[in-house]
Amino acid sequence: MTDESIREPQVLRYRDLERRTWGDETTGRLCDWFYADDATMNLNIVGMPPNGSAISSPAHPTVFGADELFYVLEGRMVQSNPVTGEVFVVNPGEAIFFRKDTWHYQWNHSNVQLRMLEFFQPAPKAGTGGAYARSQPPLDGPPKQGQDELLGNWPMARDTPRERTTWMIREADTLWRMEGTTRGREILVGILASTEHLTAGKMSFLGGQRSDVYSHGADKVIFVESGNLHVELTGTKKWVELDPWDGVRIPAGTQHSFYNMSHEPASCLFSVAGEYRPGCVA
Repeated sequence: MTDESIREPQVLRYRDLERRTWGDETTGRLCDWFYADDATMNLNIVGMPPNGSAISSPAHPTVFGADELFYVLEGRMVQSNPVTGEVFVVNPGEAIFFRKDTWHYQWNHSNVQLRMLEFFQPAPKAGTGGAYARSQPPLDGPPKQGQDELLGNWPMARDTPRERTTWMIREADTLWRMEGTTRGREILVGILASTEHLTAGKMSFLGGQRSDVYSHGADKVIFVESGNLHVELTGTKKWVELDPWDGVRIPAGTQHSFYNMSHEPASCLFSVAGEYRPGCVA
């Protein structure tokens, strides 16, 4: 995808996405579906077979120079930090977030394919991906697969302050917003993570609901999780219709609004590659 191709909004049909594989026999082999992959923006689905893994090897160390968020679409993901021993279980509709230089191992602990939406900013092609990982010091000693220091003191130590490198994001951990000033167009927006590099969130639409106008200070990718969603490019009379797992990439500063033309609810996830504001502008 070249810079020329992203000056206009680009519809991203799931059936047409570029597919690639990642990993080796040590890490485990994964399949990826890419919605965006250039120096500005990255968003993809990661697929992992039942009992599959994404651990580390010399060719594919799993420590990167970016903020990362994984949102589980299907299956059950287990993630550990092999340096600290933190272990997390992530179910569909939940997410996990960590910042740069955080080691992470992942497993599919289910009998169905694990598929996760991966948010990764700054994008790997900006120098934060594989080459960055291979330049980092290797793990010191065997990986930790649990926090042994808590054995013998659980659940008593559950609320004791301790170092965290990774954050689970369930419904109760979401930063909620009602965006829109026009009565009936107030959209429930849940911010999953927001840093100087990335804002990732989820929007929920009632049947027949439309939004006010949005615009952002950086490129944005929309991923439809459920329902049928229409995106209007405000002022241009251009309109795209998206089914589940379709997407659209919207350049920075492009005004757009959302329409759920169905009586069924709809939801989408979004990634903004940097500054989220102004967000909803009308």
